[in-house]
Amino acid sequence: MSDERSESVFMQHFITFNRYKVCVEVGVWKGGTTQYLCNAAKATGGHVHGFDAWADHGLKKQFRGTPSISQATVEADLRSKGHSNFTLNTIDSTSEAFKTLITQQCPVVDFAFIDGCHSYPGLKNDFDVVYPLLSPTGTIAFHDTLRIDGCREFMLDLRTKYFDGSYDIIDLPWGLGDRRAGLSLLIKRQFPVVNLPLDEVCGSPSSASQILEQESKWLQAELKKHIPTQVDASSIVVDTSKLGKIPKK
Repeated sequence: MSDERSESVFMQHFITFNRYKVCVEVGVWKGGTTQYLCNAAKATGGHVHGFDAWADHGLKKQFRGTPSISQATVEADLRSKGHSNFTLNTIDSTSEAFKTLITQQCPVVDFAFIDGCHSYPGLKNDFDVVYPLLSPTGTIAFHDTLRIDGCREFMLDLRTKYFDGSYDIIDLPWGLGDRRAGLSLLIKRQFPVVNLPLDEVCGSPSSASQILEQESKWLQAELKKHIPTQVDASSIVVDTSKLGKIPKK
């Protein structure tokens, strides 16, 4: 395994572990990570939706597009590797058209990898579009959060001024070999909204029903504390029969 793709390998197994089906990638470029997302989606019976401008980008257009790399060349490369479970789109993620397109293709997103414009405004824009589509058990992965200013500050603000009580942030200070670019995960607080009972008793101060009740009350309090008008956690119950199942080989 190339250490330069260690975060891609991690995400592949993370998606498979969580049985995510609808996977989104904002910032595809050569498709280096896309192939790993496709591997994961193949295991879960899912699909990868990729979005990239394949043109000059960045807050000041400081990152130049590469004429030899386009949607068509990436699609051809992915197909040559045996992948067909993907849809790529050439679009600027800062445009209003991006919001319309992604909503049409992915009304619910299980997993999103955001690796597009790394400026604070660019990252916030991608988050503002993707986050409302995230499933109650979904995850967003952000790339380059350790070493780039806009990404690093946005992770701080996700914990503070944008925090709504429904998720946790986990920072992993690795990736891209020795540079250690950083990968951060926004993970929805899933246990209280997954409708599964405790099925084994090994000894705890509280009964199974008390544990579930306390957990639900905790999440409701978190949500009300940060956004008093939002819906109670008790009404956000996930039907586990609709969660992704690993297809039999």
